[in-house]
Amino acid sequence: MALMQNVTVSELKINMRIVEFTKFAKPYTNMEEKICKFVQHNFRGSAAEIMRGGKKATCPVAKIIPGDSLLKVIKIPDTLRKLTTVSKGLPPELKKRGFLEFTVEPPPKKAPTSKQEQHQENVNQANEFIQNMKKGVAARDKATDAARDVLDNARKKPPSPEEVKENINAVMSESSPEAISAIASLKSSDQTYAHCVDAAAIFQTAYHAIKQKKGENSLFENPQMATFGAFMHDFGKAKVPKNVLESTVRFERESKEMHLLQSHPVFGAELLEGMGMAKHIINMAHYHHVKMDPSLNSSYPQGVNYDDVLMETRLVSIVDVYQALIGRRSYKKSWAPAAAIRYIDALAGAEFDPDVWDDFVSVMGIYPKGSLVELSDESMAFVMNVPDDDLESPQVAVFRDADGNDLERPILIDLQEEDELEIEQDLDHYEVLGEEAMEIFLRLEIS
Repeated sequence: MALMQNVTVSELKINMRIVEFTKFAKPYTNMEEKICKFVQHNFRGSAAEIMRGGKKATCPVAKIIPGDSLLKVIKIPDTLRKLTTVSKGLPPELKKRGFLEFTVEPPPKKAPTSKQEQHQENVNQANEFIQNMKKGVAARDKATDAARDVLDNARKKPPSPEEVKENINAVMSESSPEAISAIASLKSSDQTYAHCVDAAAIFQTAYHAIKQKKGENSLFENPQMATFGAFMHDFGKAKVPKNVLESTVRFERESKEMHLLQSHPVFGAELLEGMGMAKHIINMAHYHHVKMDPSLNSSYPQGVNYDDVLMETRLVSIVDVYQALIGRRSYKKSWAPAAAIRYIDALAGAEFDPDVWDDFVSVMGIYPKGSLVELSDESMAFVMNVPDDDLESPQVAVFRDADGNDLERPILIDLQEEDELEIEQDLDHYEVLGEEAMEIFLRLEIS
């Protein structure tokens, strides 16, 4: 069993695991309602030792109330790894939030391996990912054409599930979902057909990894059905007139066109039920626009109990918004993946299930694969791999130096190993690289 240590925030080291939060700044004494909500949101599922009415007590963080003084946060669940596994950026953030002392386990000992061997393994994985991306571009284009056929043909008569599966699986099998999900931020897409493909790939990538990490069984009979379920989440748009569906005009909230658009989840559920699809796939189509707070204008259909929204549906609702933000359209500016992550993070707990959101980020990272970033030395790089234990320090392929010169041979850098180098900011692919963003990425040959 690892030897526990008591440390201050300045003594935290990378890969230490925080077991308890044991000392806090003044705002956590006689807490105001705002601080109580902050603790409840960020330490969901944990317990708290408090002082209430002059007596010590232990309770779930959900039960703390204004006036309590926080003494400790204990029994922190594994789902809060971003708060308990120390990364390079975590100590300053904890200090800023008023978390001062901790009980920790020291970093685990790693199996001895040479840095050169590890670096070469990382390089090989990065180059393999680029090759998968090259295959993925063609596969995504084919899948988008298949999506167009499926939705357009469904305007005449509902397709058979086998027909849809054959169309989608045939092309998705030509590349990995992970590669296609990274392409989503590098290549332009339309708001309907490519959206279905990208959302399906992102969902499959995230869902499989989440279930694997948690040791839980998938609700789907195989990975292909998970892709299929996510692909069909917007199937109801087949019953929305094309002039409405493909319009670049923003409709008024009470307009006929907006009512038609917001009816697509109900249409989708009806179509899928008629096709004899599984209940969880119908749930994904029917409820993917239902928010945690159903009173929000963005939540529809109305009158749904959020407890009836499956975890799979909660995840696809996050994926739906994430892809819509990063997907480049002819009529709107796309968001950088990291900017989309920050935006949705601000909505977690109100619109989106915060636990499912944390699971999504633990897989996709703060800087998802394919993200364009500027490093602290002003060089430019693409994110190539997201580590499990430090989401702020991924592996990056540096392809342009601080003077704006493209390197003949891009260099792979593991930011976990670099004390003097970190991500300064995320960048928009199209603002910086224009239409060549995808081509520049695919030309990378990393050393």
